[in-house]
Amino acid sequence: MRNTLQIRKKLLEQLGGLPEPRVQNEEWLYLLGEETRNSISIEGYFVSEKELEDVLLKGRTETRDEKVAFNYFRTALFLYGLAYENYKTGEFTFNEALIRQTNKGVTDGHGDYRKGDIVITGAKIKPPPGFYVKDWIKLYIDWTLENLENLDIEKLVAKQHVLFESIHPFEDGNGRTGRILTNYLLISKGFTPVIIKGDDKSRKEYIKALEEAEEPLREILQSKPGKKRLNITMEEMNSKRLETLIKEALIRSMDRVLISKLEKELELKVIPSYEVAKKLGYSPDSIRELIRRGYFIAVKRGKSWYTHHSLDVRSVNSLENIRYKINP
Repeated sequence: MRNTLQIRKKLLEQLGGLPEPRVQNEEWLYLLGEETRNSISIEGYFVSEKELEDVLLKGRTETRDEKVAFNYFRTALFLYGLAYENYKTGEFTFNEALIRQTNKGVTDGHGDYRKGDIVITGAKIKPPPGFYVKDWIKLYIDWTLENLENLDIEKLVAKQHVLFESIHPFEDGNGRTGRILTNYLLISKGFTPVIIKGDDKSRKEYIKALEEAEEPLREILQSKPGKKRLNITMEEMNSKRLETLIKEALIRSMDRVLISKLEKELELKVIPSYEVAKKLGYSPDSIRELIRRGYFIAVKRGKSWYTHHSLDVRSVNSLENIRYKINP
């Protein structure tokens, strides 16, 4: 998927950039709904698409799972609105107040750092003692800010996510808080949010990616926080598995927004991938594999992939290229 993400970002900017995160926007509503349902399911809370729709329409909840979903959706929408303003103004806000408010939102009232020790069930890492949490969070913020422009976006968000989840600064809601913060960073840089799937297989892949990357943090988190040692450890961190997971998810969400904009701006009509395969001389299996690798901008509708012969990013890197391929 070399360069395919940056090509998508360039095309999105040529189409006017990231749309404002509002529930009135159909694509944003879909992305926020899917993110909410998948993110909370990673932690064992489940709502169907219809249940979430009803909760948002009524503005009240009847079950614990519905309440968790409602809190997540509402918090994400607010944070992503702030991130969008970062993106539009070129300014950037990332501090303790924002982190604590995010946790307060998803947990419906916590937001204070834990004071005692905590055990993450089934995890190999032991988060730092409570009296070091505030200092570790300050280092987490500093590291993220200092590397915001230095690293590829998928590497930045992967590494900061591993660090945050390893610190585990709150009594509850750390995973939900960390995933919203990850998307806050992405949106602030003009990317769409990622949806980490919550089905059993995807959850196991996500946990495995976190465990693989966190390994060099396991020792230093039990000692007094130090910036120099953290920087060395973050350099050593092997986050490639998580970066790949994030990049694949990012391509899927970017494509959803891109195709929506292309359909409106260029009146491009996507068609089932097997029809594109036939036009280009590929087999149906080959086109699906090319979509999986991110070589075609594509969107899944129902059980089928939809794309267009003009959306092969290996031969297209501008809006003019797409326009020409549609009407040569």
